[in-house]
Amino acid sequence: MSIITSVVLTAVQISGDENGECVLLSVSPLEEYVDGKPSGKVVGQKYHIVCPNNKYEKFIVKIKGKQMITNDQIQQAGGQVRVIFDNLTGKFYRTNSGEYALSCNADSAEVIK
Repeated sequence: MSIITSVVLTAVQISGDENGECVLLSVSPLEEYVDGKPSGKVVGQKYHIVCPNNKYEKFIVKIKGKQMITNDQIQQAGGQVRVIFDNLTGKFYRTNSGEYALSCNADSAEVIK
C-alpha cells in the first residue's frame, strides 16, 4: 500500500511542461518555522506561480537562500515572468483540516527570455 504523502512529484508532473516551465506572478518572504510556529526569521522566498501547461494550476515554490527575482523585476516585465526551477519537487501533506495540499521546493529559479 502506497501512502500519498511519500510520493515525490517531479517538475514535469507539477508544471505539465517537459522543461518544467512556469509563470512567476509574485515573490514573498519564506519564514522559518520552529516547533510549528513562525520564528520571524526570513530564510528564503516563496515564488507564487501558475502552470499554463497544467490547466493554470497555482502553486507556491519555496526556495531557501537569497532572493533571485524581485517583485519590481516582475512588474517591469509586465506582471509575469517565465521561469524554470532547478530541482523542482513536490510532496503532498495533510492540512490541519484533514485536506491534502501540495508543498513545492526548488534549489533556484532561472528567468527564461
